[in-house]
Order: sequence, then C-alpha cells, then structure tokens
Amino acid sequence: MSGSMATGPAPATTRQADARLTDGGYLGFVLAMGLSALGDAAWYVTLAWTVTADTGPARAGAVLALASLPRLVTLLGAGALVDSAGPRRVMVGADLARCTVMALAAAGALALGPGVPLLVAAAAGLALFGAFFIPASGALRAGLLPEQHLVRGNALYLGALRGGQAAGGPLGGVLMALGGIPLVAAVNAVTYAVSALAVFRVRTRRERAAARAEPVPDEDPGTAAPQPSLAARIGEGLRAVAAAPRLRAVITVIGLTEFAGAGPINIGVALMANRNGSAAAGAGLLLTAFTVGAAAGFLLSLVWPARRRAGLVLALGTAGQTLSLAALAWAPTTAAALAPYAGLGLVSALVGTVLVSCVQRWAPEAVRGRVVSIQALLIFGAAPLGNLVIGVLVAWAGMTWALLLHALVALTALGTVLLVPLLREARLD
Repeated sequence: MSGSMATGPAPATTRQADARLTDGGYLGFVLAMGLSALGDAAWYVTLAWTVTADTGPARAGAVLALASLPRLVTLLGAGALVDSAGPRRVMVGADLARCTVMALAAAGALALGPGVPLLVAAAAGLALFGAFFIPASGALRAGLLPEQHLVRGNALYLGALRGGQAAGGPLGGVLMALGGIPLVAAVNAVTYAVSALAVFRVRTRRERAAARAEPVPDEDPGTAAPQPSLAARIGEGLRAVAAAPRLRAVITVIGLTEFAGAGPINIGVALMANRNGSAAAGAGLLLTAFTVGAAAGFLLSLVWPARRRAGLVLALGTAGQTLSLAALAWAPTTAAALAPYAGLGLVSALVGTVLVSCVQRWAPEAVRGRVVSIQALLIFGAAPLGNLVIGVLVAWAGMTWALLLHALVALTALGTVLLVPLLREARLD
C-alpha cells in the first residue's frame, strides 16, 4: 500500500511548493510587456511634443485628454469581454489591433505628413484597444502565476512597465531625430507585435497542469451558458465588488491612494518646481526621485514579497504616503522635496503591488476581468481628475494647502486599512 501511494501523483501542496515564478514563460512575457511599454512611452512623448508645438500647451492638454476618453468609456465593457472570451485571446487581439493602428499611423504620416488630426486619431485608437488589454492582463497574470509568487510576479511585471516607461522618453527623442513620427510609430508597432507573440506563447497554470495530466486545485473551469447582455455582465461585476466586503474595501483604498497621489505626481512636480524657482530642471529632478523610489519599491517587493504581512504593508504604505505628501507641503526648496517624492515612489510601488495582488487573489475567476476593469477605471480615472483638482486647489488655496488636502485623502486610506479587519489582517501567503 505504501508503495502505491509513493508512485501516485504528488499532492497539490507539493506541486504548488515546487512551482517557480518563471514557469510557463512568465519571464519572457514580462520582458515583452516592458518592451511594449518602452515603445508606448516613446510614442506618447513624441505625440505630446508634436501636438504641443502645433497647438500650444493649453489646447494640447485638452486634446490629449479627449484622446484618452475611449479608454475610460470602454474599460467596464472590456472587462466583461475578458471574462467571456478569455484574457489571452483579448490581449492578443488588442495588441494586434494596436499594432495595426501604429502601422497605419506610420504610413499616414509618411504619405500625408504628421498632422495633429492623424496623431490624435491614432492616440484615440490606442486608448480604445488599450482598454481591452488592461483588464485582460490583470486576469491573465492571476492564471499564470503560482499563488505563492503572485506578489513577486506583479512586482516584476509592474517594475518592467515602469522601466519601459522611464526609458521610452529618451528613446522617443532619438527616434524622432532619426526618422520623425513615422519611425516612432513603426517601432511601437513592432513592440505590439512582440507583445502579442509573447502572450500567445505563454501558458497558464491550468494549461501546464493539463499537459501533466494533473488537476488544478480550487479552480472551476465553468460550463458554457448563454451570455447575458453586456449591461447585465457589467452589472454582475459591479455587484460582485459590492457584495464582497474585502473586494469593496480594497477597491476603496485603491481609489483613495490613486487620487491622493495622482495630482501631486503628475502636475505637482511642475508646480513644486515653479514654487521653488527651479522650473523644468527641478521638475525633472523630482520626477527622477519618484522613479528611483518606485524602482526601489518594486525591487523590495520582488526580494521580500508581502505575503503573511500584506495588511501591515498596506498600513505602513498608506501612512508613508500621508507623511510624504505632508512633507511636500512644507518643503522650502526643490532639494528638500526630493526625499518626499522618492518616498511617494517607494510607497506607491509597495502598496500598488499588494493592492493589485489582492484584487487578483480575491476576485472570483468568473468575474475577475470585470473586477480588474473596475480597479483600472479608478487608476486611470484618478489621473485626469487629480490633475484638475490639484490645479483648482493651488489656484484657490495655494500649494501648501493643496498638498495637505491630498495628505488628508491618503490619511483616509490609512484609516480604511486600519478600521477594516479584512485589510488590516490581509494575507497573500
């Protein structure tokens, strides 16, 4: 009897313990996503520069904000499509569509010149198809990563995206000098094609287990059933969040932390530099400090992932965001603001990685794409709203009070974490 047990399949816990972060081609998937982010950043830096040069800063801001609207409008419906069609299929389709948009933009810029209407139409197309890619990516990563590596895998993925975004700006300048808008668009098209290939080749835990003739524990493949209307499916996702206390709490904290940081990070660097008399060079230094802090946060999450102490990381991170924003409010010089901005980058990476992992772990598989789309809507909606609010607050009450009010929002996020046991005691082990 002992001999037959020894030759049988390994227990689920043993298989899970043997799983690695790189299983199923995850590392190649992450590298491809970083490459795609690199091309994307190069494109958007070039786009912003061209539109600003042709229309002026004020109109450029409005035009680029309008071009991003398709993403916000489409996100919830995209999450419903992810749950019905599957995340890999949606990601590949979105990447191929974005590759086509960029190829057409390159051809159009060569034939007609890089006019603002053409560039804005291309930006709107990228925003539209990007809305499908974002929830699909979050849902797919939950299926790719072994549960014990979820935090580390998300840190690696988000760090690759941030690294690609940081390097994309200088790359956009080089490509613009070498071949102009057509070359930038063509390079971005290639990065989307590489991303589509990487997504197509990656294998989920269920697929890897099926190849080994092993069951996947705690996952239900579901059964085919008639699909309700799009509005009904979106409603199911919203009700799933509203009915689950821990999902409801984590989505609330995501909204609060994103809103607290969006304005001070996106617009605040320029406002802070101007207040302290250092203009563009100072804004660049502050943004660099934030990026360095974020890189350190992702590295920490990769080396020492928050598993049993996820709730503690959320509490410390939201407290750190509150203190960093308060320190910025009274920073007398740009040099004094460098450490608080680096702190903001550090805690945004640590808290963001844990929050994303909580959503992926806690969302039921059947509605995971829709829950991730709600999370993404809050994240991407926080940027334009936060930029508007901080501008109004600075004009009304001054920079110090504007930042203190943002610190109050972060303090509310901290209070939510401390008062909700499901967050305060959250575990991701």
